Amino acid sequence: MPLVNYSDSEDSEHAETPRNEVEEVQIIGKSSPRKDLKRKNSGNSTKVLPPLPDAFHDLYASNSRISTQDDPSLHGGRQRGTPHVDGQWPSHMYVEWYPTPAESKKLATLIDKLNDEVFDGDAKLQSLLQSELGAELPLHISLSRSLMLLTDERQPFVDTFKHFLDKSTARPFEVHVSGLQWVANYEKTRCFLVLQLARPVENTLNTLLWTSNETAKAFGKPTIYVKPEIESAELRQRGRGMRGSRTRGLRSTVSRVTSVQDCTASFHVSIAWSHGSVSNDVGAGIRSKYTADIEELYLSVKAVKVKIGNVVTSLPLSANVIDTVGIIGA
Repeated sequence: MPLVNYSDSEDSEHAETPRNEVEEVQIIGKSSPRKDLKRKNSGNSTKVLPPLPDAFHDLYASNSRISTQDDPSLHGGRQRGTPHVDGQWPSHMYVEWYPTPAESKKLATLIDKLNDEVFDGDAKLQSLLQSELGAELPLHISLSRSLMLLTDERQPFVDTFKHFLDKSTARPFEVHVSGLQWVANYEKTRCFLVLQLARPVENTLNTLLWTSNETAKAFGKPTIYVKPEIESAELRQRGRGMRGSRTRGLRSTVSRVTSVQDCTASFHVSIAWSHGSVSNDVGAGIRSKYTADIEELYLSVKAVKVKIGNVVTSLPLSANVIDTVGIIGA
């Protein structure tokens, strides 16, 4: 397992620790006084540990595999959408978000409110904020469906996504939460409480979606969110004949594409789920009553990630990229 580099902390280790002030306390009834050492600012006595580097989370992004069979009882009753097959690797492209403790508390309070005031029994919401052991879990914005890759496709897939990302104009950006919504998964087996997202200033989410969808199509995989009738026949079919000359085809595609579809309404962050469905009336009531609880939240995005099996690759967004190919939508 690779080691994780921490930021340099030598300066802080060798810095001189200031002497704590002492108070002299007279003990009544004793022949001589004693000094009782007390920290005046006891709140500062706790040593603050440095935050874990982002790469640490990628090393432990998945739980250990418990069974070689698909068993919903091992996953809180969740049914795997695509059965496990040896030699095929579930893959996903996404933007990851670790909420701050204050943000996590706000989201947890919202979920508790809904369970107390709206849901009951089997329909109660299951939080996605923490593991069963209470560890904080990352949230994410999906940029792809769950895709199945063959063993020899894994590295070419990552290389292809990186190629599109490098050719795009995606820079680090912020995206703000705009409301609450209910979204069913593709198999209609679960319903998710999600945070809706506003369109970033430079439309970067749509640009990232374009890069991930082009990567998926290059390997003959389904896209996400875009409307098939808007995609040209050329873009839908291009990936099937590209296996032998993928890089040349990618360069040609990037130079030809001048805009991306606006799929802002589809981007979301799931924070809880339920086996039950939610009626339109209940969903509308929740949106109108509880949206104010989360409107100040936002995500700061500096990288996108590709997860293939249990291996996570983080691809940073360049802050110095120059818009020369014009694939950002208006």
